[in-house]
Amino acid sequence: MSEKTGLNNVPDLPGKIQRLMELLSLAKDNGELQIFSALFMTDFQIIAYLASHENTHPSELADTLRSTRPNIAANLRTLESKGYIVRNIDENNHRQVYVNITEKGKIYFQICQKQLGYLFSSWFALLGEEEVEHLFVILEKSCRPDIMTDELKKFNFGD
Repeated sequence: MSEKTGLNNVPDLPGKIQRLMELLSLAKDNGELQIFSALFMTDFQIIAYLASHENTHPSELADTLRSTRPNIAANLRTLESKGYIVRNIDENNHRQVYVNITEKGKIYFQICQKQLGYLFSSWFALLGEEEVEHLFVILEKSCRPDIMTDELKKFNFGD
């Protein structure tokens, strides 16, 4: 384990990891994490981006969301089939396609935001102000690449 993260100093690390996995699994089984997990899905990220960016080129979506262009194209087909987005061809350059969110997509996005608001506010109420602030500290530290271990940076499920 890495000295950088202090993992050598965590008593019963395997037990704590197992307990965290069990609790997250229970929360998932209860349906609590369904809307939360949507935050990480490319479809939702595309809708969220389009909600504040008009006439977006698919390559811009791929670059912004750090996804591949084929993945974005597949997600756009799915979103278009659901009526959440529309693709428009540029009148001046017929090879250029721009993506926009539809009214149905905006409604879907608003519903998701509302549900996330309910979820997070219930978590905050359960935790209380001090624990919420502690959660933010944990998340802020987790976002810092300078403290991430080399093993974690290189991790890939395909390995």
